[in-house]
Amino acid sequence: VRQAAQECGYRPNPFARALSTQRSGVLGLCLPDLHGEFYSEILRGADDEARLRHHRLLITSETHSSASADEFAVLPWSLMDGLVAMITEPNQALLEEATRTALPLCILDAEDEGIRADNVVIDNAAGVAAALDHLLRRVPPERCHFVGGHEQNFDTSRRAAAFKSCIDATGSRARDDQLAFGEYTSAWGSSWAQSAMSRGALRGAGVLAANDEIALGIMTAARDAGLVPPNDYLLVGFDDTRLCSIVRPTLTAVRVPLGEMGAAAVRMVLERIDNPQLAPRRVTLQPTLIERESA
Repeated sequence: VRQAAQECGYRPNPFARALSTQRSGVLGLCLPDLHGEFYSEILRGADDEARLRHHRLLITSETHSSASADEFAVLPWSLMDGLVAMITEPNQALLEEATRTALPLCILDAEDEGIRADNVVIDNAAGVAAALDHLLRRVPPERCHFVGGHEQNFDTSRRAAAFKSCIDATGSRARDDQLAFGEYTSAWGSSWAQSAMSRGALRGAGVLAANDEIALGIMTAARDAGLVPPNDYLLVGFDDTRLCSIVRPTLTAVRVPLGEMGAAAVRMVLERIDNPQLAPRRVTLQPTLIERESA
């Protein structure tokens, strides 16, 4: 029978199989974007773990591009055994719609949002503390700066709060002009650097960028003006993507275990499929500082 099936090019129909097993072997993965190494590393980790456990992923960023719970509601839920959704900014309607699907669910990034679901988060406070401890060895607290993404972004807000806490712990008090908020792009990093240089605030400073792309923009704009880390200022990125080892000087960065973030979420969803009565759980992943030339 197997030989005949192979010769005829037969492939099992997963939808027919699901009618009897009530399992499709498919997990949904909703990300804010599919572009860039940050999201691709999360996707890689999730996909590796899913395949290891004999599942496949159905991937979309549609719900985030529109920020619409209505579009989220019409996704093909009947095809999925469970769902991983990354929610990076406050969106109560989307969180409630995700919960209403009744699928086994794991939320990435969002926490303390009043939704009873498994979630995976990064210990942003620990990452910022490691970066600031490194910078403060050579730079006074009043010369340190945090350059973040959108202020409502969960990671940005947590990292900014941790930055303030670390500066305040030195006995100094973080000023408003030591924190800046924009986008997670190199263009925003370049814009901030040009503004800082016009005020004479970059030379001799220690800068923590909220991601590696912002850090790249800062480094590029500063180099065009003749300032190069670590001689003229210190620079630390966040995430530790491949950019960090490609740029010159190489970029010191807080490494976020992005692949493990995706893998942990898949494991939690599959565990909940097997045991729906589990109490909601949280996995907090620890970042580490990778020291290179820029600091």
